[in-house]
Amino acid sequence: MGTGCTNRHHQNRQSHYRCANASRSFLYPQFTRGIVEFRDGTKAAARINYHSLFDQMLFINAKGDTLALRDEETIKFITLATDTFFYSEGYVRLISSNRVVRLAEKQVWEVADIRKVGSHDRPANTFAVTSYKTLTDGFGRTLDLVLNEDLVLRKNVHYYFGDLHSHFIPAGKKNLLSFFSKEHNGLAGYLKENNISFHKKDDLEKVAQFLGQYH
Repeated sequence: MGTGCTNRHHQNRQSHYRCANASRSFLYPQFTRGIVEFRDGTKAAARINYHSLFDQMLFINAKGDTLALRDEETIKFITLATDTFFYSEGYVRLISSNRVVRLAEKQVWEVADIRKVGSHDRPANTFAVTSYKTLTDGFGRTLDLVLNEDLVLRKNVHYYFGDLHSHFIPAGKKNLLSFFSKEHNGLAGYLKENNISFHKKDDLEKVAQFLGQYH
């Protein structure tokens, strides 16, 4: 899926991020009641929404302020609507799980194009504008926003495999064989016999089902 978003600098050197539909940065159309369970066993309830552009869980406190969850390493998981999220160097959303492996996905914003601003400093389209000096993508990389350039972003989905201790790695053959070393021989044979795309959810769910047989 793709969404046209840009960032720009003007003569006053304020950096601007532009998005044709800024609401697409949120996973849910509105803040939803969720439960945060911490590693020490405590729980907290709040109205929560996931912001994919900044890879943050935002919540509304008792005063009505919108804040971001901090100290994410202390979070065991978050249940939100029908979804479950884990934190492993960023938030991932659970797709499926069994007694061996968890399969999860992450919505990330990636740089699709960098365009020079035309004459009179006018964009080709009209966007809602919010001011930023830097932009951090879904992988934690910080981009400095450059004078007179439009940064076009595209939202993509990346997949992750995890163990039952909430450690996740990007889906890929090398990562998978290393992560599940005990099942290496059988898994290597399965991947050799089957044409698996690590960019397709259906294929990855089949891999997860195969690994589930080892328990």
